[in-house]
Amino acid sequence: MTDTRPAPTTTKPRIDALVSARFGWRRLSAGDRVFWFRGHVRDRSDDALAAEAAALSRADIASWLDGLDGHFALILTGPEWSLAVVDPVRSSPLIWAQRDDVIYVTHDGPRLRDTLGLGPDDIDIAQGDAFAMGGFTIGGATLYGAIRQLIPGTFLLAAPDTPCTIGTYHTWRPRPPLECDPDDLAASLSRLHENLIERLIADAAGRPILVPLSAGLDSRLLASGLAAAGYDNVHCIAYGRAGNREAVVSRQIAQRLGYRWSFVPYTNPTVRDACASEDHRAYEAYADSFTAIPFPQDYFALITLRERGDLPADTLVVNGQSGDFTSGNHIPESLIGHAGGSDESRMMRVLGTLVAKHFKHCPGLATDERMARIHSLLTSEIMAAGGLPENPEDDYGVYERSEFVDRQAKYVINGQRLYEYLGLDWRLPLWERPNLDFWERAPLSAKASQSLYREVLERDNWAGVWRDIPVNPMRIRPVSLMIVRQIAKILHAPLGAERWHDFERRYFTYWMAPLCSYAPWPYRRIALDRRNFYSAIGWYIEAYLNRHGYDLSGARNAIRRQLDHLN
Repeated sequence: MTDTRPAPTTTKPRIDALVSARFGWRRLSAGDRVFWFRGHVRDRSDDALAAEAAALSRADIASWLDGLDGHFALILTGPEWSLAVVDPVRSSPLIWAQRDDVIYVTHDGPRLRDTLGLGPDDIDIAQGDAFAMGGFTIGGATLYGAIRQLIPGTFLLAAPDTPCTIGTYHTWRPRPPLECDPDDLAASLSRLHENLIERLIADAAGRPILVPLSAGLDSRLLASGLAAAGYDNVHCIAYGRAGNREAVVSRQIAQRLGYRWSFVPYTNPTVRDACASEDHRAYEAYADSFTAIPFPQDYFALITLRERGDLPADTLVVNGQSGDFTSGNHIPESLIGHAGGSDESRMMRVLGTLVAKHFKHCPGLATDERMARIHSLLTSEIMAAGGLPENPEDDYGVYERSEFVDRQAKYVINGQRLYEYLGLDWRLPLWERPNLDFWERAPLSAKASQSLYREVLERDNWAGVWRDIPVNPMRIRPVSLMIVRQIAKILHAPLGAERWHDFERRYFTYWMAPLCSYAPWPYRRIALDRRNFYSAIGWYIEAYLNRHGYDLSGARNAIRRQLDHLN
């Protein structure tokens, strides 16, 4: 299937790979072609992949790519045609732009921007709106109009005889399930979990595995699975404010599993200093593909481990992202049991849930004009992926597909860039094809509220950590703030819940945030700000856009200047 989006036309396009051996890229000879590769493919060595690439024909591109089981990005250049590919979850991003007969392909946003000579005036108006409200772009665009990106499961093909095209070899979109017995479904999920652990152990090959272990389901699944399988070279870590709920539960789990456990304490001053460092700025630049803000939360934890000498070079980092998404936890209630109506009302229901969930971080910017542009981008994305399903009960799959392509693949999975920046190998077991395929076809009844996932985890009870250790318990820290907060909440009771939450965000969350997420900014600035950002993410969005010369406070003036210029 070929993407219908227009691509620049040329008679002799060629790909220029702006990548280097730094951060995991490997360059191999593939006959008369050059093969750049980053990541891993199961049951294939780099040399074997290069040999297959050397013999690959244009007609077999999609089927060959669909048979690669792993997380990777690759660029293949040659005299007849050239190719750039991301895996089915875009775990390693690639962006591209065309100038004359050269198509530049890279993961390095700043390098491509500088190559093209782009600046603030080249920011795409509508994508700037989406970024300001959500922290990521929509569809195959980036923040800059001249630069595109490959969405999950797609490839860019350039050949002398045709314009460059975007092809699709794999699409993840939940769709009507096959008929299945609930007991069979649960048994299949148990076997799937066992298979994922077996694959992980084979990949680790005795290396130390680092598991950022939380109080939730997903990292606990991986840690307990490794313990149940007898893999003992595991180091579990937790981080954040002292006594935070994630750390308390994480320690309980690790102790029962018999694994070493370390805690990295976060304080506002230490996190602030880390975020202001040259090293952090270098990490942000490395992680920037102009499609989402950098993933901020575990930078301080890992550099602290590195400084302690507690992060061996052969460490394999394994986190639980994003099992809660694939197993159904993000499906909105508005799309469960409320199907039906006209196509227009169905589309508005899906759009409304997407906007309410993801494009809420800067409420003061939510003008009718801006939100209309975001709605238009989302509608175009949905229609390009096939539109609404025939059965209204399957509308939830449209929502999941959109979140998968945009927030999950661009923002959440982009957390892997930190591991690469530190020179570490990584795996994402819950984003591997077997897990994706299972949850793509699971019925809504099994996914809603993660009912099947929770049932199987508790029933199997790997390593005995599933029935009496709580999942995500509520815990407010520091304790000294609890009394003051409770008094303020009582006083705000007559004013309504919305006023209370606004007050809490402005005056208390700075001191309560488990990961000290507001630390880069002074408390006074947060408390006196009247823009009512929904969370700390709004501040990270503003900082990111400011680095690109896009000022939220003057964004409308910047947009108007661009519109005037276009007219």
